[in-house]
Amino acid sequence: MNISIIEMPIFYGCDNPGVENGPKILRENNLLDIFKKSHQVCDMGEVHVKNVSSNDKYAANDKMKYLDEVVRSNIGLADKVYESLTNSYLPLVIGGDHSLALGSVAASSKFHGDNLAVVWVDAHGDINTHDTSPSGNIHGMPLAGSMGIGHENLINLYFGNKKIKPENVFLLGVRDLDEGELKLIESHSLNVWTMKDIKSKGIENVLEEFKTLLKDKGIKDIHFSFDIDSLDPSYVPGTGTPVEEGLTFKEGKKVIETIIETSLVRSMDFVEFNPNLDKNNRTLETCLELLKIISNSFKNN
Repeated sequence: MNISIIEMPIFYGCDNPGVENGPKILRENNLLDIFKKSHQVCDMGEVHVKNVSSNDKYAANDKMKYLDEVVRSNIGLADKVYESLTNSYLPLVIGGDHSLALGSVAASSKFHGDNLAVVWVDAHGDINTHDTSPSGNIHGMPLAGSMGIGHENLINLYFGNKKIKPENVFLLGVRDLDEGELKLIESHSLNVWTMKDIKSKGIENVLEEFKTLLKDKGIKDIHFSFDIDSLDPSYVPGTGTPVEEGLTFKEGKKVIETIIETSLVRSMDFVEFNPNLDKNNRTLETCLELLKIISNSFKNN
């Protein structure tokens, strides 16, 4: 498979410095070689992210931190993702915080159209808006913005209007949802499997339900957004917003393999590794193993 690697060194979406160094650390630990063993790889380098003083985090908006630079850098990311797609390469975006999905989803939607599905594997829903967010951190808003919900600067990023239909959003592994997110899930009938669902039904049954829904909806193209905090913190201590009782490594492996083996994944994010928070390289090692699983899954696709 043709795969392009794009690095997005941004922390402004989570306001927790260190996560911007995740791509660099992974690169230093043979990120490219993991994929070059089995794929034709295009190294597209990193998206430029300007340095912004923390004193100016609310300069553009009093409810969202670093709004202007999150938008600007995501437009830069979207350009790279769209270029990759037009050259028949699958873009794999290495983060950085999850606000980067604003750019990757926008580019994927521009290329594939609004019937694109988004599969979001995460401890969090990331469907807050500037009005519902308790923190003002934009990494908790990209999925809402992509659905055309929230602040106009996020909704209209890269091109105007919503990027994905709510009925084509699939959330897996969530276990930390704010009140506003719960209301949005109910009002828009999103497809959601919480950790409670996974523990009660079993991961195999949940993934069968997921695949059946994909087929019933006639989904042809998927943007797969994977946040490492979907795993239990025992595997990934080096992430900014850990939530207990997450996926086991075995469950995470099964989720990744199942989603990629649908042969519908056209673009992908891998986000929220913060080496500053890691313990004895535990998270680094887990991330490298996950990336090997991703590479092998695309190889067997």
